[in-house]
Amino acid sequence: MRISCVIPTRNRPEMTCRAIASVAAQDTPVSEIIVVDDGSTDHTAALVAARFPGVRLLHRSGLGPGLARNAGVVEACGEVVMFLDSDDVWLEGHVARLVRTMARGFPVAYGVTRNCDQVGGGEFCLPEPGMTLEGHCLAALSRWCFLVPSAMAVEKEACVAVGGFGPGELGEDWSFFIRLAQRFPFGFCGEEPITLRYLHHGSLCNGANSERLETLLATVFCALAETGAAAENLVRFQALADWTRQQGDWQTIQQWYISLKQEELL
Repeated sequence: MRISCVIPTRNRPEMTCRAIASVAAQDTPVSEIIVVDDGSTDHTAALVAARFPGVRLLHRSGLGPGLARNAGVVEACGEVVMFLDSDDVWLEGHVARLVRTMARGFPVAYGVTRNCDQVGGGEFCLPEPGMTLEGHCLAALSRWCFLVPSAMAVEKEACVAVGGFGPGELGEDWSFFIRLAQRFPFGFCGEEPITLRYLHHGSLCNGANSERLETLLATVFCALAETGAAAENLVRFQALADWTRQQGDWQTIQQWYISLKQEELL
């Protein structure tokens, strides 16, 4: 099985190198690492090229994380694509566990992400213990996005078949997962975290103001409607969206999630 790792980045030189190093440290090697430099104005691309000359470096400009991932998928030689955001790292056994899960017949596999919240403090896991799911996941994804790109693997053909990630900085991953779940079953690789995600002041999910959340909500609702989600799931998501619009801003997506749980909207 040939595996391509796609890392989108912009103006994150040291973080990107840390991410690449976590891929290189895997016991099960990937076939290639593709870094999509999305218009960096600093030395990110130069540092990656100097420290990791074997990495394929693509230069794009202002695509955003989703479309930058798509650009990497187009160039990927692997039958399977694994993603890694530039501020995340793969933990030991990441590749091996996802590969074993796909070998059970799943075109999409995902695992647990341990989130280190450097904004609000503390750590939490996504999905939460006891909230994992395997098989048909569309109904669950209409409630909440329980995985991240950095903790998943997908067959390249499946990724292309659903059109890849969408544009924008929020909701592009959630809508992608919804389109995948409408057509393919998801495999889960176990409760032990496979990815470490840093939520910092420069994270795209930091600053969940009303304008950004409105864009996210519209993106996800369109994906649900296009995939033919059950009416009850659309109604539930609409209730979540209406409540969110009435409440205003949150500091982070995680704080928004906690508020939704407290209101029993998930």
